[in-house]
Amino acid sequence: DLPVFPACRNLGGMDSVDWKSVTVYMLDFEGSPTSGVVEYGVVGLSGGRIRETGTALCQPVGRIGSRDREVHGISENQATRYPPFSSLYEQFVAYRREGVLAAHNRHAENTFLKDTWPIPPAVPDWRGKSASAQEWGPWVDTLSIYRALYPGLESYGLGELVTLFRCGERIASLAARYCPEGRRKAHCALYDALASAVLLLRLEETEDLRDRITIGWLLQLSQGLESQQELF
Repeated sequence: DLPVFPACRNLGGMDSVDWKSVTVYMLDFEGSPTSGVVEYGVVGLSGGRIRETGTALCQPVGRIGSRDREVHGISENQATRYPPFSSLYEQFVAYRREGVLAAHNRHAENTFLKDTWPIPPAVPDWRGKSASAQEWGPWVDTLSIYRALYPGLESYGLGELVTLFRCGERIASLAARYCPEGRRKAHCALYDALASAVLLLRLEETEDLRDRITIGWLLQLSQGLESQQELF
């Protein structure tokens, strides 16, 4: 069960902006600090549905270790044929300029972006504090959101939440439609981005939350435990 619906505070006009009216780009990156991003996945959400998806392998900036290869299944021979992630600057700036970036555990995706391009050009703030900002955030983070709404779970890992909330069949169906052959499982970038997107869409489909979710509320819950204490 959900706790009492927490109110959103101190986010100006964004408090009342329905999240479905804003484009949310759910991101997932596969890679490591050594290799850099070797695969990206993005799911564009608007109007409460999937509007677009994208994915590609990326040339590593360093060695892909054997342990990383076991996790994501990408070899250097496969990835070196593709442009490096750094060549996609305009694409990712366009995502951030048009909408809000999202991830399951934003810290990993934010670190990859900042390590590649420390600061984007002027983009919308989305927090209502000013007209523009020069940062990849603020992020919508499904890990922090589920931690706030469902306290006390044993794990908030992506796979565990997918299992707990019975989203596996829905994600498998979407993966068959959108993911490249051979990349339709966990630790493949677009598959994980789709899984994270389904967790976000699931909240809108929950009776207690339907048509009540604002972008400001999502952003505030995404800030983590310290900020969410102010909500309850």
